[in-house]
Amino acid sequence: MNDNKRFLLIGCISVPILLIIAFWIGYSLTAGKASPRKVVSKNSWLIVDPSGMVADYNELQTNDFWDWSQPSVEDICRKIRYAAKDSKIKGILLEPSFVQASYSAIGEIELALQDFRKSGKPVIAHLSMAGQKDYYLCLAATKIAMEPSASAGLMLEGVSANIMFYKEMLDKIGVTMHVMQSGEFKGAGEPYSQTSLSEGTKENLLLALKGRYDYLIQALEKSRKLEPGKAQEIFEQRPDFFINASYALENKLIDQLAGRDSLLASYQITKHNSVRIKDYKDVQPTLGSKDRIAIVNLNGQIGPSSGYAADGTISAAKVQRIVEAIERDSKVKAIVLRVNSPGGSALESELIYQKLMRLKAGMPIVVSMTGVAASGGYYISCASDYIYADPLAITGSIGVIMMIPEATGLSRKIGLRSQSIGYGKFSGAFDPLNAYDPEFLASLRRNSTGVYDEFKSRVMQARGYSPEEIALVAEGRVFCATDAKANRLIDEIGGLKEAIAKAAGLAKLSSYETKNYPTKISIYELFMESKSFPMMLSRLTKRQSFDPEELAREFLSRISTREWLYYLPYKMD
Repeated sequence: MNDNKRFLLIGCISVPILLIIAFWIGYSLTAGKASPRKVVSKNSWLIVDPSGMVADYNELQTNDFWDWSQPSVEDICRKIRYAAKDSKIKGILLEPSFVQASYSAIGEIELALQDFRKSGKPVIAHLSMAGQKDYYLCLAATKIAMEPSASAGLMLEGVSANIMFYKEMLDKIGVTMHVMQSGEFKGAGEPYSQTSLSEGTKENLLLALKGRYDYLIQALEKSRKLEPGKAQEIFEQRPDFFINASYALENKLIDQLAGRDSLLASYQITKHNSVRIKDYKDVQPTLGSKDRIAIVNLNGQIGPSSGYAADGTISAAKVQRIVEAIERDSKVKAIVLRVNSPGGSALESELIYQKLMRLKAGMPIVVSMTGVAASGGYYISCASDYIYADPLAITGSIGVIMMIPEATGLSRKIGLRSQSIGYGKFSGAFDPLNAYDPEFLASLRRNSTGVYDEFKSRVMQARGYSPEEIALVAEGRVFCATDAKANRLIDEIGGLKEAIAKAAGLAKLSSYETKNYPTKISIYELFMESKSFPMMLSRLTKRQSFDPEELAREFLSRISTREWLYYLPYKMD
């Protein structure tokens, strides 16, 4: 394709995209604001129907036109508590559907539903095809009904960690992954260097999962008033994977069999006297003259990013802007750091730690761990005066890892050779298409020890461990909340409510209000900060190449980290 045709094609593609985005932003900022809100009539039912991925906190503003995302956990809890005081809301119909959120998030919504029930209003749950987290959310209901159809089902699976192993695949394509790590149980590199977990890593993960499993068993027996041992029997000895409605009723998992239409008819719920939680507008109180507690939401992997908005990354740049916003607000007297992160970049974790320590010098910081607050997530939590962990949180994983691929086999397979020339002992050291110098690899292993020692020193300073004591909780071990408390990695087991109360106590506040950070940004601000659109246009202006060397380098860039990581890679659910 000649240059004229190529640039014509680029114009045909990029100009319409720009026009569409311009219209979208303009409309959402103008006409969207005039869209009418749903009117809530008297004796209405609030339908709480989370499904799919539910974020802990939404960093993006929505308006009546632009409201594509479903409510976050924070949105849901806030609206439920507002509905408890709303005279127009008669009750809640709970209809979760394959919710993807941490158990800690499920627990926070349950607490909000329990607060709602204290108002004397009912919470009715209905299940048709439901997952384990859907069911546990429904345990907060006044009554649970289930679709009687044979095609309906409840899935109570237990808890597990899933690990994918890549070594044999890498062997076949001629790639060797060199893993430098410190921490006997830091198994983050095992999927690339082994075909199964080492016994130590496996035993440690099972121990952490057992703590979570025991808690879920106890919660089910307590909520449904089951005989001791009954919940474990249902999980481990029932004949079928899908629990049908009859079995669920017989074993007291639900209260009644009812189709959705008949259930709604029995409570006189119609489309005219019901409102989905997504459409329900709570009136958020304006901040007054009271002292404030800042709730800082840090969710996602830790890594460098210049953007501020919800991209699933906790970066030093994002934290810096939060720190600056808090320091400008003289009313903020304490901070609750809400951490849900498996970690990530070691350097970024240290930079975030330093920024939080700057805040800690001026006011108390209380950490509230939710979901997984491990490795780098635990590292940044050390910049605090007190640590709470949700009963179902996973934490620990004090260790460090770096992985670098060597692709000499791959380069030979595709007829690609590389030669590095230059000056300096380590010039060209990271060339993946040649075998690495043993001295270079030994150097990285020595560096790993230094980075690991820095991690341990942060924990020792924060938690008061001796060198002998840190050895018992480090080495990459992960812990459930109960074991973390027993080993002094945290101070107490509790949720956001307890963390806020503790922060208020440390700051000696008797009357206060809370404010969430990061401050939500508009779609326009997101667009202006996003680098994805310019990058897309940049790619369009480049000639496409299918050169084998470029393809090989693209593959290597995707699996190479070349940086020290404080990271827990396992999905534990």
